[in-house]
Amino acid sequence: MSDLSILGIHDDDDHDGNPHPTGGRHSGSRRRSSRRGSILALALILVVLAGIGLGGSVLYDKVAAAGDYSGPGTGSVDIQVKDGDTARDIGATLVRQGVVKSERAFANAAAADARSRSIQPGFYRLREQMSAAAAMAMLLDPTASLDTRVTIPEGYTSRQIFALLQKKTRFNATQFVAAARNPQALGVPAGIRSVEGFLFPATYDFVPSTTPEQMLQQMVATFTARVDLDSLATAGRPYGLNWYQVLNVASLLEEEAITTDFGRVARVVYNRLHTGMRLGLDSTINYALGRPHIRLSTQQTQLPTPYNTYLHSGLPPTPIANPGLAAIQAAMSPTPGNWLYFVKIDKAGNSYFTADYNDFLRHKQQAQSSGVY
Repeated sequence: MSDLSILGIHDDDDHDGNPHPTGGRHSGSRRRSSRRGSILALALILVVLAGIGLGGSVLYDKVAAAGDYSGPGTGSVDIQVKDGDTARDIGATLVRQGVVKSERAFANAAAADARSRSIQPGFYRLREQMSAAAAMAMLLDPTASLDTRVTIPEGYTSRQIFALLQKKTRFNATQFVAAARNPQALGVPAGIRSVEGFLFPATYDFVPSTTPEQMLQQMVATFTARVDLDSLATAGRPYGLNWYQVLNVASLLEEEAITTDFGRVARVVYNRLHTGMRLGLDSTINYALGRPHIRLSTQQTQLPTPYNTYLHSGLPPTPIANPGLAAIQAAMSPTPGNWLYFVKIDKAGNSYFTADYNDFLRHKQQAQSSGVY
């Protein structure tokens, strides 16, 4: 027996076609593990390379998306900002119409300027290929707006409103007069033959395409939204008046008093109507004459017009102005009192109220002597 057999290794093991069986298994396992490791390493490298490629593409896209023009731009582009538009929405509009290069650039400009939240809906004239910052500045500049903003003061008559619209728009007053000839087409309740009283005092923004009819429709629609006719009717019942007559009273207040006196003048009107007195108001005749707040002569108090409340009992046939909410609320809830007369006693417009005619005459004389009117 050789020394090798003592270790359990026979001489013929080197010639059986499977030499060193124990050592051979370990060597094959190492080769297979090496191949798997190489494959995994290669796969990992490919994944990393793909990730780098994808990440680079995304990064490139983000950089490209944030692209921006430089300078103030050229030419002109009219764009619309719609009600409810966010900075992202506005940016998309600007990109679509060639004003700015990317939504991201405009979003960055908006984020850098807190005033961006104050951009109003409407039409604006901007330029082509502007920097996002320049576009933002123009949207905040009132001169870039193509809309027409008109504020209708409380107590304006329809004539005054038409004259104001003529100054503020490209239309003339006669076009508004023509539009007002069909009140129901403008949204005025059925049976009412005048727009007076329904052109609600407020601030309006008219887009460039708005017609005279549409402007008046917006005013009437605002009246309808702000004034409840059923509430007017309920308020008028104790005085035997319908909703339209209460609106009529509100118009008188606008022409006869300052806001702080609305409630007491309303009470004077209701007290006179209740006792059968004629209202005897200069404002109603001035309305017929087409002029505001001018003292009447004795001859003018005899003017033959249905608006002459010196000659005719009751209210004038229509409102004589377009009242605001304060006057309407005062007509609905007049201040309690027994007054029948009032007269302006200072140039601030404050009035003195009394139930005594001689007391009224004394204060009237004092006011005239003081140059109040």
